[in-house]
Amino acid sequence: MLLAACNFTPPTPVARVRRGPAAREFTSPLAALPVSCEGTSMGCMPGYLYGVASATRIALEYGGYTVVDGELINAELRRRSTVTTETSQRGAIVPTPTTTDVETEVTGRLWSDLPILEQRELLSAMGVRGVLRAQVALGTPHGMAGQRTVTVGISLARLDDDLLVWQSQCDVETGDYHSEAQAVDLATRCALESATLW
Repeated sequence: MLLAACNFTPPTPVARVRRGPAAREFTSPLAALPVSCEGTSMGCMPGYLYGVASATRIALEYGGYTVVDGELINAELRRRSTVTTETSQRGAIVPTPTTTDVETEVTGRLWSDLPILEQRELLSAMGVRGVLRAQVALGTPHGMAGQRTVTVGISLARLDDDLLVWQSQCDVETGDYHSEAQAVDLATRCALESATLW
């Protein structure tokens, strides 16, 4: 009889969605900025951030948005120069092998090197009209199973005035029900489906 009272099904994730003042217009193309991570004890695994970025881009492109990957934008033309130096000792009684030193230098600023104002100017020059931000937050472990609350938040804002188009956030618990990776995946899908099903 005691087992009948136990609940073995995971709680359904509930998204918190908010429409902003710019929600009436379709904001595209948009730049997807790198996914950020907030963790209290251990940070996000690189795969979590890549998974959120990929899922977000696929869902929005399927929904008709044109998405520019912010991590692939170069602020300046990247130049690579390679200098090769070969050295050997000639005339030695015992021949020594030839050694080669290769130095590679890459110049030019990356997206992350630019101040915020210059990032906006570059995006505007590219014809981008919106900025997509995504964040993964890992809560402090709690309970006997060491559960953590995994929160994925996604927001879209207009580029020119930073007015919010929409924002969606979803929490999923780890521990008894899901691994951390599964929780990140479920929270991402929950936030995306809730935001794009209007």
